[in-house]
Amino acid sequence: MGFVENVYAEEEAVEEEYDEDEEEEELEFTSAIITALTCAEEAQETGEFDVLSSCPPHAAWEGVKDIYEENPKIVIYDVTEDEYYAVKPTKDGIYWSDLLEGFGGSIDGTAEPVGKEGELVVIKFTEFEITPKPKPGFFKGCL
Repeated sequence: MGFVENVYAEEEAVEEEYDEDEEEEELEFTSAIITALTCAEEAQETGEFDVLSSCPPHAAWEGVKDIYEENPKIVIYDVTEDEYYAVKPTKDGIYWSDLLEGFGGSIDGTAEPVGKEGELVVIKFTEFEITPKPKPGFFKGCL
């Protein structure tokens, strides 16, 4: 009997490890920045996060040969982890239009990794909420 209990205990330990791995697969984002790949690379290299908020929308199209046939190079930059991720738009999740409208703003939500593009992890959002970047002059009169 003692041997069976030990085996059962080992199985429980393996299940707990598996559950922990499952939880790690889901990524949680809070105020992550929607930006261009080139701006994210620059921010990570220099450590200057101002690059993310001042990144022009046309930077998302740098390196794209045909804007009608190829997708923009938009990433989600998680400032707390100092990492950025490519996004896979899906019909039941986030669309390119959502990312383009929210460009320069922030995104909150949960996502799961679905693959890699070179060294870049590709994620698919299961839940998200985008806060667009405020328009210039939005804070005028606040003082």
